[in-house]
Amino acid sequence: MSAPSRLESTSLVLAIGLDLFLTRVSPSGTFDVLSENFNKAQLVLTIGGLALAIGLVKPVVRRRQLRGRWYSA
Repeated sequence: MSAPSRLESTSLVLAIGLDLFLTRVSPSGTFDVLSENFNKAQLVLTIGGLALAIGLVKPVVRRRQLRGRWYSA
C-alpha cells in the first residue's frame, strides 16, 4: 500500500506481511526538503529587495515607454 506525502517528491510505502514495514520513498531524491541550516532570513530579504527594486524601476520604465511613444516617428 502506498500513499502520497505532503512533500512533492516523496511517497509513503507500507508493506504488510508477517510484520509491518513503513518507509519513505523519494525516487527523485529529496530535492524539495530544506536543510536545517537553510537561511530563511536571507530568502525573505532577497524577495523583499526584489519587490522593492520592481517597485522603484516600474515608474521609470513606464515614463520611458511614454516618452518613446510621444517622440518616436
